[in-house]
Amino acid sequence: MQKIEEVKKYLYERLDEILDGIIKCMQIPSIMGPEKENAPYGEGPKKALDYALQLGKDLGLRVKNVDNKAGWVEIGEGEEMVGILGHLDVVPVGEGWDYPGFDGTVVDGRIYGRGILDDKGPTIGAIYGLKAIQESGIHLDRRIRVIFGTNEENGSHCIRHYVKCGEEIPVLGFTPDGDYPLIFFEKGMTTLRVGKNNPTQGKIKVLAFGGGEAANIVTQKCMLEVEGDLLVKEGEGIEVTRENGHTIVRAEGKSSHGSKPEKGINAAIRLLNAVKDNDFGGDFQNVMDFVLEQIGTETNGKKLGIHCFDEETGETTVNLGIFHFSQEKIEVSMDTRYPQNGVHEEVLARIKEKLALYGLEVLSYTKEKKLYVPKDSELIQKLMKVYRRETKRDEKPMAIGGGTYAKMFPNMVAFGPMFPEEPETIHQPNENVSIENMMLSIWLCTAAMAELATID
Repeated sequence: MQKIEEVKKYLYERLDEILDGIIKCMQIPSIMGPEKENAPYGEGPKKALDYALQLGKDLGLRVKNVDNKAGWVEIGEGEEMVGILGHLDVVPVGEGWDYPGFDGTVVDGRIYGRGILDDKGPTIGAIYGLKAIQESGIHLDRRIRVIFGTNEENGSHCIRHYVKCGEEIPVLGFTPDGDYPLIFFEKGMTTLRVGKNNPTQGKIKVLAFGGGEAANIVTQKCMLEVEGDLLVKEGEGIEVTRENGHTIVRAEGKSSHGSKPEKGINAAIRLLNAVKDNDFGGDFQNVMDFVLEQIGTETNGKKLGIHCFDEETGETTVNLGIFHFSQEKIEVSMDTRYPQNGVHEEVLARIKEKLALYGLEVLSYTKEKKLYVPKDSELIQKLMKVYRRETKRDEKPMAIGGGTYAKMFPNMVAFGPMFPEEPETIHQPNENVSIENMMLSIWLCTAAMAELATID
C-alpha cells in the first residue's frame, strides 16, 4: 500500500506538467485527413502520434511506432502484458464553442477543448501514469502497455492494423474511453439498409422523400414531396405546403442516440403516420406499410419478432435513422442492438422474413459483436476494487447499448474517464472536464494499471 501511495504522490506533485502535456497534445488538430506519405490518416493524427511517442521517449519509457497508424509505450517485465487502449484522433470541432476548440483553455478549474475527454486527456495521462509506476519501484508481474490508435473516430482501422501485423494482444486491460465505474457489457449490433433497388412508382408519384443524419441517430427531420394533392393528418411537428401542383410535407421530431431510441421522437414515423390514409401504391407504399406495421413508434423490436430481454444486459432496441428515395433506390437504415441472449443470425433472418412480406429486401448490413466480461472475472473485480477504494463510491458495473474501443481486444472493458456527475460534452461544443476529475481519472487509471499488473 505504501508503494501505491508513492505513485499517487508522484502524479499529483506533477499536476502542472501533466496538464501542460495534455494541452500540447490537444493543440494538435488530429482530425482525419487525406492520406499522405507516412501519414495514412492525415497529418493531424500523425503529429499526435509523434507527440505521444516522443513524450514516452522523453520520460524514459519503451516506445514503438506501428506503421504510423498506432503506437505504444511500455514499462515492466514478464511474459504477459496489460493493455490500456486509447486514441489520439478527434472528431471535428464544429460550431457553438465558447472557447477555441484546439486551444485547451482553462477557465474556472475546467479544461475546454476537443479531446480532453475523448480521448487525448486520458491517453496522455496514462503515459504519465506509467512513469509514476516506474519511478515508485512497485513490483509488477506483468508488463503494462499504453496502446494508442489514430483512427478510432473513423473505423478503428488503426488497431485492426495493430492486430493484423502481429503486435502483442493484452491478456486483459481497459480503455479509458467510456464511463465509470466500468462497462462490463456492450450490446451486439446489426445495422441494415433495407428497401428496394429501382423502386416502382404507384398511383401517387413521389418526387422526394428523405431524412436523418446517421443510422445510429433518431431521425429529427423528414420531408416528403409528391405530385398533386395529398391527404395529411395535421398534428404536432407536421407542416404542409402546396405549390406548383405539388404537396410538400415536413416533419420534425426529437433526436436521440440510436442506443436509446425510446428517448427520441422519429420524424419519419411521424410523417408516415400523417400520410398513411393515402393510397400511394408502388414501393413507397410497401416501405410505408412495413415501417408502420412492423415497427411504428415501437423501439424494442417486438412487432418484428426480434425482441430479447435479459435481466442483466437489457433488451433489444431498434432505431430507424436514415430514409432515402431516388430513382435508383428506396431505403431505410435500421440500427438494431440486442442483449446477451440476442443472436445476430436470428435477427437478420427474422427481418428478412418480415421484409419479404412487403416485397422488400436487405440491401446491405454490418454487424458488431457483443462485449461481455463476467462480473466475477479478475479484470472486473480488480477494477471495481480500485474504483471503490479510491473514490469511496459504490456504483455498479454497467451494461450499455453503445459501443466502445474495448471491443477491439478480448478481455477488455471501458473504465472511465466520465464520472456520473460530469456533463456529457463528448463530441459536442465545449467538450470539457474539471481539472479535479481529470486528475482523479488519471489516478484511477494508474492505480488500475498497477493492480492489473500484479498477480495475487
